[in-house]
Amino acid sequence: MVRAVLPQEPAPDTVRFPESLTGYRHFDAARYERRRYGSVARRMNHWFLERALARALRPVAPGGLVLDTPSGTGILHSFLAARGYRVVASDLSPAMIAQAQRKAEALGGVLADIRSLPFKPDTFDAVVCSRFIMHLPRGARGEILRTLSRLSRGPVIATVCHPYTFKTASRAARRFLGGNPKQSPRITRAGLEEELAEVGLALRSVAVVLPIFSEVWVASIGRL
Repeated sequence: MVRAVLPQEPAPDTVRFPESLTGYRHFDAARYERRRYGSVARRMNHWFLERALARALRPVAPGGLVLDTPSGTGILHSFLAARGYRVVASDLSPAMIAQAQRKAEALGGVLADIRSLPFKPDTFDAVVCSRFIMHLPRGARGEILRTLSRLSRGPVIATVCHPYTFKTASRAARRFLGGNPKQSPRITRAGLEEELAEVGLALRSVAVVLPIFSEVWVASIGRL
């Protein structure tokens, strides 16, 4: 069992986070999970995401130790355990960690800030970072991925939002016609490769969740 530890304060020169990403410390995590994954459409989207994650994780042998961070409610833990991985969860939110531990598929939960995780280099065979990097600004993405890569003997598997979708084209058309659609940051493959190279990382492969319809890629990232 991995002991929970208190999150450390990040150094002043580390990644700047939007306030929204540090606001999940105390809330109803079970209700969040029901709302986030409760509908048929959202469960289907999650199933497609797991398929893409499975492709990205193929180089990692069963029995490997995998860090899931930020783990949220542990929504990926049954999937990872079913593939034979030993899972360690880490999240900034006590509510999220408590909900994840109720599912009992992980070895344990570590309460920690992703900017200052309390693990030694090369502790894990892979690190999974789902639905988080896409919310960070340029610069912050690379810094976090570099931090995670130091913990992994194998790949860092991260979800990234890209612009090659029907939704992006639809938004562009609405803007052209004078509308004001939601502005959502997206990163091209070339842009991602450039950001990774700046921090000594490389994009090894990309698994597409659902061509044209899904804005999510599953990127496998490694050290140069």
